[in-house]
Amino acid sequence: MEPLMEDEEFSIREVVLPSLIPVVPEPELEREDGERRRGRDVIIAVDHGPNSKHAFDWALVHFCRLADTIHLVHAVSSVKNDVVYETSQALMEKLAVEAFQVAMVKSVARVVEGEAGKVICKEAERLKPAAVIMGTRGRSLVRSVLQGSVSEYCFHNCKSAPVIIVPGKVSSSCIKKNICYAFDRTLGVCKSPSMAEFAELESQDGVRMPWNIIPVATTKDHQPIDSEIPVSAIYTPLAPSTPLLPYAPLRCRTCRSVLNPYSVVDFSASTWGCPFCFNRNPFPSNYSSISDTNLPPELFPRSTTVEYLSSSSSSPPPVFLFVVDTCLFSDELDFLRSSLSQALDLIPDASVVGLIAFDSLVRVYELGFPHCTKSYFFHGNRDCSKDQLLDQLSFFVKSPKPSSGVIAGVRDGLSAEDIARFLPPASDCQFTLHSVLEELGSSQWPAAPDHRPGRCTGVALRIAACLLGACFPGSAARIMAFVGGPSTLGPGAIVSPELSEPIRSHKDIGKDSAPCYHEAVEFYEKLAKQLVHQGHVLDVFASSVDQVGIAEMRVAVEQTGGFVVLAESFGHSVFRDSLKRVFQSGENDLGLSSCGIFEINCSKGVKVQGIIGPCASLEKKGPLCSDTGIGQGHTSAWKMCGLVADQSVLLPVFNIVRDLKLFHLKLQVMDGEELTNGFDQEAAAVVMARLISFKMETQPEFNPQRWADKALVNLCSQFGEYQKGNASSFNLPSQLSNFPQFVFHLRRSQFVQVFNNSPDETAYFRMILNRENVSNSVVMIQPWLVSFTFNSQPEPIPLDVASIAADRILLLDAYFTLVIFHGATIAQWRKAGYHHQPEHQALVHLLQSPRDYSDTIINERFPIPRLVICDQYGSQARFLLAKLNPSSDGNGPFSGGSNVFTDDVSMSVFLDHLRRLIVH
Repeated sequence: MEPLMEDEEFSIREVVLPSLIPVVPEPELEREDGERRRGRDVIIAVDHGPNSKHAFDWALVHFCRLADTIHLVHAVSSVKNDVVYETSQALMEKLAVEAFQVAMVKSVARVVEGEAGKVICKEAERLKPAAVIMGTRGRSLVRSVLQGSVSEYCFHNCKSAPVIIVPGKVSSSCIKKNICYAFDRTLGVCKSPSMAEFAELESQDGVRMPWNIIPVATTKDHQPIDSEIPVSAIYTPLAPSTPLLPYAPLRCRTCRSVLNPYSVVDFSASTWGCPFCFNRNPFPSNYSSISDTNLPPELFPRSTTVEYLSSSSSSPPPVFLFVVDTCLFSDELDFLRSSLSQALDLIPDASVVGLIAFDSLVRVYELGFPHCTKSYFFHGNRDCSKDQLLDQLSFFVKSPKPSSGVIAGVRDGLSAEDIARFLPPASDCQFTLHSVLEELGSSQWPAAPDHRPGRCTGVALRIAACLLGACFPGSAARIMAFVGGPSTLGPGAIVSPELSEPIRSHKDIGKDSAPCYHEAVEFYEKLAKQLVHQGHVLDVFASSVDQVGIAEMRVAVEQTGGFVVLAESFGHSVFRDSLKRVFQSGENDLGLSSCGIFEINCSKGVKVQGIIGPCASLEKKGPLCSDTGIGQGHTSAWKMCGLVADQSVLLPVFNIVRDLKLFHLKLQVMDGEELTNGFDQEAAAVVMARLISFKMETQPEFNPQRWADKALVNLCSQFGEYQKGNASSFNLPSQLSNFPQFVFHLRRSQFVQVFNNSPDETAYFRMILNRENVSNSVVMIQPWLVSFTFNSQPEPIPLDVASIAADRILLLDAYFTLVIFHGATIAQWRKAGYHHQPEHQALVHLLQSPRDYSDTIINERFPIPRLVICDQYGSQARFLLAKLNPSSDGNGPFSGGSNVFTDDVSMSVFLDHLRRLIVH
């Protein structure tokens, strides 16, 4: 179907609704005021989100009446994109059927190309409807500011019809703070309609792809697109809200793929064809009633992602084993004890808990012994096996030790009574556990003045892993380690006890002059394999002004899907509030899940190169595996020991072979316009950041800036329009217009620039990047800057030095850090106490607005970001200035006199060089 061109701005595709919806004749109704009441035209703006569906349902129940006509309008980035159009068509068909069944009204549907607000207003001007009905987007405050509000735009610009905005569900915390969600402006450099549309599709399947139309060649006459941005996907398994089917999935007999909407169903023969291996499979007896009018839910067009209810028995209670470092100053230990006591009060009573403390020795506490504090000691210089641990803990005093087989839990050699001695239910040991925590003191083995404290972190974690492996194999168990300094004793040590030896730096690791580094990494790789085999998770909460060994422990934390929190002190809000979030239930619940297996099956001609993210390879080799591996490669199945709601993986990096022929997908050689319509700039920037981080760790000679520049130049050369030799003629399509600035900020980010960051900090930043979804990852790459002033609503402004002004407050969200920056005039008024005077309530509101804004961000994020409140010209203003584009030397009219001295080029200089390289 060719698009209909109505004017220069909008392209339209009419949606042919299913014939099963009967035409509703215009009924003869009662006369009102001497005239027959006529049917009305009603516009309902729809998309794939839940708030749109909420508005649609409201309209059917509260507004529409017999003889009305509903006009369903959906705005998209391109009507030529068949994938997007077919998805929209399926949505509108479903809504049209529902409109007839519920309200007996007929529907007309249109898919229109353009910005959503303008499209709706244009349609309202054309139809002159009785009302325009839409829902709010349901975004958080952050996204509302940065992406704007379609409903607010229509409210102010739709003059031809009344606009009814149906509110969605708003969180109670935002209601209490009276936060406004409506903003009528967007920052042109932040979002485009195509990005918003990709985010909508992500809410359905949890997938974001740089290339939504695959850039490959299907004939020998065409060459594939040459780009460093591979065909890949960023997948958030627990993100989409999907239907739950109360039965097991129906799998293909050959490749084990699941019955899905792309399967070819033969109702007469009662068989279905697998779209991956093309094998035909019979339907079982419970599918005997299947027909084209009676489809199972997994065959619905929108059921591209569904969940199946497992038939297994109820899951066992979660297990939390706390491993506590006692080589701390008394104040730090007090902070840690206080936070642990609060966390224990949040743990469900059915949970199983245990406690291990360590300094130069490891102490395993017998919490099931309520009469007094009882513990077992292990030397911190020697590794410990599971058999040695069980013998030392007297597990076989009452029952004999099995002569053969693996000792693993109650079913294989251990008694429930012995397990409960060290890992009892939380409800049975609350008093004992709190008593032990109160008695915990600093190490009784003080270090010499020229030595570091003796700390055997590696041995303590090994003992914890062995204890869980023996007592609760394969269960939802977490080792939660609280570390306050570097490990100096035993396996896993990162530095010697002598203070004369400095802790390794990036330069030392690069030159292979860190004596303990490789041995420590090897130890934690073995620990990671043990934990993955057991199905257990390692979380590390590190609080120290020094390094603690996150760079070495990273492999164990990341492969098990554990948390990592890095703070300066156990009394800091970053640690304290992050620990509470782990056990918090309700609105901001992290959604802890465990013991998952992720498996992928590809169409013929597609091979899997690997996954970058929190998972571990199951080493399932086969024809799907590419010869080249990236991240956790050379496998088509991975284990996810720990998983949370927003956790994502870069999966898989696909290798497209030359003779690609994909069944049911209409793939052909695409020209530049079609490819750009399917290009997701945000996803591409995140993929590039993860690949750069991976290459910097695995390829010693890798130059990240040169690689990023080459990728950008190649992409812009292929899709940009320009005249040879004329830099001013260069122009990028709107779908790629933001990508150069993403690359500019990526080159300056902590993922590429390791100078002034320790190996622990760099490892921490990259671990968080590799586990977060696209929206959060983009904030890490290019922070958001929001302005607060007296005369306007909060609004996003360019991330530039020129945005600093004396009479405004800036809020910088750099993901790991939130900065509230007061201009010089605002700071003077605050210091003078004007906000305490009744006549200056406007100043009170202005000072409070960014705090409420930052509280909203903090409540939604994990780990908790660091909050920095500073003034212009203050020492902590550097947290803001370091992230801004250095476009001014401080003498400009909008810079407020803020001098910025940096070796970095500004964005304008960067873009000028980019244009010259491309056109020449």
